[in-house]
Amino acid sequence: MTTTQQNLADAQREGHYTFCTAPKVPLSPRAEELCPLTKHLDGCEGFAAACRGELGARAGRSGETPDEMTKHPDRTSSHELPGAVGTAAQGLVWMLVIGAVIAIAIPLVRAILRARRDKALADVPEPPSVAVAEILAPPRQAEAISDAEAALREADDHARRGDFTRALGLYLAASLAALDRRGAIRLARSRTNGEYVRSCAENQSRTALREIVREVDRVEFGHLAPTSEGVARIASNANAVVRAGPSGAMRRGAASIATIALSMLFALALLGCGGPHTGSDSGRTSGIDDPSGDELALDLLRRAGFDAAYLGSSLAALPVPGPTDPSPIVVVDVVRVTLEEESSAHLMRWVEAGGVLVLFGPPAFWPTELGASSDLATSDQVNVVTGEILAAGAHVGVPHALSWPGSEAIAWADKSVYAAHNTFGKGAVVGVAGHELVTNVGVASPDNAAAFAALLEVAAGDRHSSAVADESAHAAPPVQIRFAQGLDGIAPPSNPFSALVQAGLGRGAWHALAASVVLFLAFGIRQARARPAIPKPRRAFAEHVEATGAFYGRARALGHALASYGRFAEMRLRERVPRGGDPVQFLAARAKVPAEEAARVWKRATEASAEDPPRGDELTTIRDLGAMLAKALETTR
Repeated sequence: MTTTQQNLADAQREGHYTFCTAPKVPLSPRAEELCPLTKHLDGCEGFAAACRGELGARAGRSGETPDEMTKHPDRTSSHELPGAVGTAAQGLVWMLVIGAVIAIAIPLVRAILRARRDKALADVPEPPSVAVAEILAPPRQAEAISDAEAALREADDHARRGDFTRALGLYLAASLAALDRRGAIRLARSRTNGEYVRSCAENQSRTALREIVREVDRVEFGHLAPTSEGVARIASNANAVVRAGPSGAMRRGAASIATIALSMLFALALLGCGGPHTGSDSGRTSGIDDPSGDELALDLLRRAGFDAAYLGSSLAALPVPGPTDPSPIVVVDVVRVTLEEESSAHLMRWVEAGGVLVLFGPPAFWPTELGASSDLATSDQVNVVTGEILAAGAHVGVPHALSWPGSEAIAWADKSVYAAHNTFGKGAVVGVAGHELVTNVGVASPDNAAAFAALLEVAAGDRHSSAVADESAHAAPPVQIRFAQGLDGIAPPSNPFSALVQAGLGRGAWHALAASVVLFLAFGIRQARARPAIPKPRRAFAEHVEATGAFYGRARALGHALASYGRFAEMRLRERVPRGGDPVQFLAARAKVPAEEAARVWKRATEASAEDPPRGDELTTIRDLGAMLAKALETTR
């Protein structure tokens, strides 16, 4: 038994290789391409059965027989998968961008609507004529409301029926009940509506509650007729107060959960596009079940004395070797590793400076500087010949060949060139037309393993020939061989924005930047610097007096109003009258009215009682006494 065959037997016996007996199903497109190798493999019944199942299913969908499917395995090339995954990933990226735009647009629209609502709620001049409203029904108490949402719906029903007064009371009660349930206020029968507004702990709700209280007080105490526009405005404010709490938090929480779910879906899509390769050198102890992997090939090279491992960096970041700097042999499966233009150009500069490159796969995916192309092949049997036969009898399942002007053929498939060697500058390139020999299934047979080892020995010979001349044989370190992984052909980004562009998020990043500027102009600029708050004019007492007078008018409490004003006038006047003086004479002299007139008005006002029936002269007496009192107090200052 040769050394390679012994290494293969040891690896299969000692390793955790289950790709032949229990492969991962369903098979990947790369694994399906290797199905023709099963006719040359012994002990791979599990993989063969999986191939029969996959090919049978595909044949049922396409109408071809399994034998016809095996003749065209490249119809499902693995290079088609990145395109499909890329399309799906691009769709997910656009979904993420649309979700971000919606998330930014919602607060902007709310801000615009809030500004319009605040403008609509601004104070408007009092109408020239004041209508007398009907007496309000007893409003529903906020303490008795357990469901603010239900109270809002009931208020809406009253508003639709035209019962505006009852609707206003319910809107206020529902708002107070919701604020009390959230802890923003504390309901108590001893508290007034104004106290509720001043003690409200929610700044946004305080403004809406102030407008509701103002409208309700105007109607309830001012005897004003409510309008449909005013009720609609109060309904909007009440909805904002009631639904600004837990329900709003639930909606925001649902939006946050949706955003997180979308982000997780996007992350899963990125992970599905390809992740770090977990080969045998990564410490995995579970079975290696991917027939298209390269773990067994690496294991064979290590057992042959090479320092074989994965590259672990981008091909575009390979350090260019110097005159005496050792460089590893780099193995690239172009079917697995997509070479970007930047990586391909750097790889050729690395070769010209002294690097040794081994390429497996169709020449169409090689760097264009090599000038190689695919050729016709009639046999799937491969022999490695370089002056002497290094390996014979290997099978690749599907015939492959290449045409490479200026190169030296080192492997043949019948009369067609299967692999060739060429020098570029100080380095060399070994090109192989197919990629089967660098896969787990491809090296699972002894003949294929010998052919793979022979091809790497040719590349190792180039590496030895480029070593320094004075390096002794016993001191020479083992030849380093590094396998490129799936993402190593992508050049690393030079800055964070380049990373976004390479991920297909360049346009989305510009959209996010524009949206951030708009969002800053809408909200952030308000926090630029502190501005002194403009104190609001105090109108509470005047409004209270106006509302109290309107309430007296509605209740026809004319006698009570005259008696109250008479006591007020007597109190104010006696503050100015000298000790022992006559208030009537003082009022007549200071107001410059006849003493008889002053005595009549004074007597009528001071002797009035709340129980007196209306006589019809109450308002005239109040007006006359007020005019005389104003003149008298003015002249005494």
